[in-house]
Amino acid sequence: MVETCGDAPDVASSGITFTPTDSALYQTLGEYLKTVLPSPFRIRQGQQNRTPSPVGPYCVMQLITTRLLATNGWFYTDASRLVTELREVTVQVSAFGTGAGDALKQVCGLWRDFYTTDWLQAYAPILSPLSAAEPRQLGFVNGEAQYEDAWSVDLKMQVNYQRTIPQQFADKITVTTYAADLSPTQE
Repeated sequence: MVETCGDAPDVASSGITFTPTDSALYQTLGEYLKTVLPSPFRIRQGQQNRTPSPVGPYCVMQLITTRLLATNGWFYTDASRLVTELREVTVQVSAFGTGAGDALKQVCGLWRDFYTTDWLQAYAPILSPLSAAEPRQLGFVNGEAQYEDAWSVDLKMQVNYQRTIPQQFADKITVTTYAADLSPTQE
């Protein structure tokens, strides 16, 4: 197993591009959470090695499931085919520290509000909020063997993934016509 301190680079060796990447989803959701979490909450992406917990209250985002919602759609441009895949993506947001429960109640409440729809439409139109589970308390013991306030909520969103596949197209054609009423020897 390879140890990393973040996401692997987004590489497309076949010429096919894919958006949004998991990195872009985390970035967008993190920016959104900054608008609804009370100060001084910090936001982290989950499953990062060698990253200590921040001092003070903080949140961790972790993508936990994706589910296909519909058959792919597509359209063509002059040099490519664009494929759209609609998926339900669930991200678990966990809050730790003083005020964690209240912070996630705020996140959950606003996820179901037009504030979130408007914000995502303005800053990340390929994401749409769907639903949020009820916040739940977690048992969390820190490194000093002390209980800490810890809560978690699952946020569901629709993500419109897009793949651009390079394709060749004919942009001109040469046509030779033959008269229908003449035989080839009478030409």
